[in-house]
Amino acid sequence: MRMMAYMICAAIGMGAATTTSAVERNQATDWMPEAKVGAFMHFLPRASTFARVDQFDVSVVAQQLSDAKAAYFVFTLGQNSGYMNAPNAAYDAVTGYAPGERCAKRDLPKELAAVLKPRGIRLMLYLPCQTPNGDLRAVKAFGLPEMPANRDRKLDAAFARKWAVVIREWSDRYGDSVAGWWFDGGYQWVGVNDEVAQIYAEAAKHGNPAAVVTFNPGVSLRRWTAAEDYTAGELTEPFPHACEGRWLNGSQWHVLTFLGKCWGKRETRFADEPWCAWVASVTSKGGCVTLDMGPNLDAAAAPVGSFSEVQLKQFRRIADAAWK
Repeated sequence: MRMMAYMICAAIGMGAATTTSAVERNQATDWMPEAKVGAFMHFLPRASTFARVDQFDVSVVAQQLSDAKAAYFVFTLGQNSGYMNAPNAAYDAVTGYAPGERCAKRDLPKELAAVLKPRGIRLMLYLPCQTPNGDLRAVKAFGLPEMPANRDRKLDAAFARKWAVVIREWSDRYGDSVAGWWFDGGYQWVGVNDEVAQIYAEAAKHGNPAAVVTFNPGVSLRRWTAAEDYTAGELTEPFPHACEGRWLNGSQWHVLTFLGKCWGKRETRFADEPWCAWVASVTSKGGCVTLDMGPNLDAAAAPVGSFSEVQLKQFRRIADAAWK
């Protein structure tokens, strides 16, 4: 209990929102238009699949990303189930879970960073803006409304300071091994605003002041918070969106979308040609694009975490087009 109180009090000192001009056209994003194209993976264990964290083959994934010419890789820490891909003592202290019960004892981001760096691939992390909404014990422990599971809950700055302690522990552990963060569920209707975003941004940048952050307002391409460095840019249908230049109202122009039929799927939904043309157009204007590919989850079929050959081939063709 004393550990929990210390961690929560430590977060209270995190500052209030800054003005938009403080982060507009942040030079820390300079690597993003140079990177052009990156990959994203939804690796989201549940109670029945938590063992897959220990089976994940970081070396195979790193080599596949290198062969596909991905310049950076966005990896999920966790999402709705309450099971995380890395240890976090702050989370365990608040929720009362034992180490390894919800936060894995294996540290996948640390291992990924170690194998990606020699290949020149940056690591970024994904995390929701609130506790896992499918874990009612965690929801209650962090003081959010006790509603049915798997619903977004209204949050405020007081909650954000508690959640920021969890973010900060990961940030401090990984330091400059993590180049950026993509925060999901940053919706206006749940209470994410400039103040909340700034609290999270300060926590995420505590271990690496040069890390870049964004907060997803929902399916759209826009600057959303004063604290963001690049657009979250979640899009289902990307091709109608043209990049007119590197900056979108002060944020680095960035889109996140998926190669498969939906997030985490392993097939391809469009032919190579439209992807190559659109991505090349975006990157020629200073934008960058992150493409979601689905991980293998069947250890009997292929290494756990590995991408499908059909998606890797398409990703490589897209990357080649961007670099022409």
